[in-house]
Amino acid sequence: DKEPTVQIDQNLYSRQIGAYGVETMGKLVQLRVFIYGLRGDDSLNFFHLILVGIETAKNLILAGPKQVIVQDDHKVEIRDLGVNFYCREEDVGKRTRAEASITQLKQLNPYVDVQTHSGEITEDFLSNFDVVVFTDYYHKKNLIKWNNFVRNRGAGFIYAGNLGLYGFTFVDFGSSFTVFDATGEDPR
Repeated sequence: DKEPTVQIDQNLYSRQIGAYGVETMGKLVQLRVFIYGLRGDDSLNFFHLILVGIETAKNLILAGPKQVIVQDDHKVEIRDLGVNFYCREEDVGKRTRAEASITQLKQLNPYVDVQTHSGEITEDFLSNFDVVVFTDYYHKKNLIKWNNFVRNRGAGFIYAGNLGLYGFTFVDFGSSFTVFDATGEDPR
């Protein structure tokens, strides 16, 4: 069977097509992504800024996948205002980080279906996505369970965080994931 042709806005995505190529861009515009965690936290320490989730959502939506679902059921706190650029003072204690961020996230790219999810995360829910991203999540048993589930489905799993000057990323796109960069060296 032949895959359906995907329409790509050549004007909007011209730079990305130049960088990624048409084939990769064709895959990107079909991608469905779940992002957990939109926290901003300065922890009373100027160098300890966690903004991985909101930056991931923003940059991914600008890149143009088919769908991005975000979840962060925690109420906006004062400390979020300095690092989650979509949270406002009037959101503090009244709205969740996802609710406070969703309107601006949707405005970034009209081609992307951007929604929020709240409540329990289940395997049934995660089965709707090609890539699952967790930030600001510290329940190790659940992360391992969900990573195994996502991996067994052939989808991608990413766990990332930023702890000031230290950041980390765990990426699992399965055993069939291919890296085409032979050396890992920067190009000349």
